[in-house]
Amino acid sequence: MSLKQIRAEERRTENENRKRKMLDAAFACFGRKGIEAASMADIAREAGFGEATVYRYFSNKETLALKCGIRFWDMACGFMKEWSETPEFQAQSGLEQVEGLIGRAFAFYRENREGFCLIHNLDGFLLSHKVGQEQLSEYERAVDSLRPLLCNALEKGKQDGSIRSGVPVPQLYYAMTTGIMSVMQKQAAAGSLLASDRIVDPDEKLELFLELVTAGVKSVCGKQEG
Repeated sequence: MSLKQIRAEERRTENENRKRKMLDAAFACFGRKGIEAASMADIAREAGFGEATVYRYFSNKETLALKCGIRFWDMACGFMKEWSETPEFQAQSGLEQVEGLIGRAFAFYRENREGFCLIHNLDGFLLSHKVGQEQLSEYERAVDSLRPLLCNALEKGKQDGSIRSGVPVPQLYYAMTTGIMSVMQKQAAAGSLLASDRIVDPDEKLELFLELVTAGVKSVCGKQEG
């Protein structure tokens, strides 16, 4: 490798490291303060750069917020895949895999509450700032990256008889994930705003909800006896 190539590689690495630090800072600021409330100056300060430097890498807050959203879904997909690729998971029935993925989602939530706060705010932010479909395409692909994991488990359940074959997989997938994500986002964002929110421990409340979802899959979709 020539000296020119070495220096070019060093510049590329430095730029990637800077970009990663800015994204780390934005992810934390957006999750902690909310996307509207967190300014580019806040993000620059947390990342240790000047505000103008941040704008050289990310042209506006919309672009930075979308990148943070993509990072969240990439993290979620990686977390879920780590379990789904194990021999133990592969040996399970479709219904057992669905139950395991729901449990894995709860574990991810407990480790990434700020990320769920960010996602809770992101849709409203993107709508209010009129972000176009062309800009949303990469984000949509990231959101959709989780779909094959749960859909494959549901489809396996239809084939092995642990899940009733008459229930359409897309219908099950969107009903389950919409409910689970909505509750997780609200819990992460609202916390214990009202006195009634503190009657039951937040994590216990969420865990109970996920148990109800699992029970619903068993009772509505599970294999019928006789």
